Amino acid sequence: MTFEEKIRNLQTYLSQVDDTYRDSYKTDITLFFNDDFRAENPLLSFLNNLNDKNEITKWVDEVTSKVVLKFDEEFEDIGSFIGEFVELKNPASEVV
Repeated sequence: MTFEEKIRNLQTYLSQVDDTYRDSYKTDITLFFNDDFRAENPLLSFLNNLNDKNEITKWVDEVTSKVVLKFDEEFEDIGSFIGEFVELKNPASEVV
């Protein structure tokens, strides 16, 4: 799967918002990426570590579930919270 296909899959899945509380956070993920789904967006580089549509879907589902379970808007910023999951999937951000 090409990088551009991964981006399209991510964007498509994020735009599929059901009437669930968890899915409402897909909008926050989209905003985290500045609604910029071009290959030049460095925030999308974590997709290099995901191999297929299922892994992309699983990543989004994991992030939205963690937001529901652990995010505390009194003490955290939603963008920073989501950013932690992007960094976890991006080896360029890891300390060697």
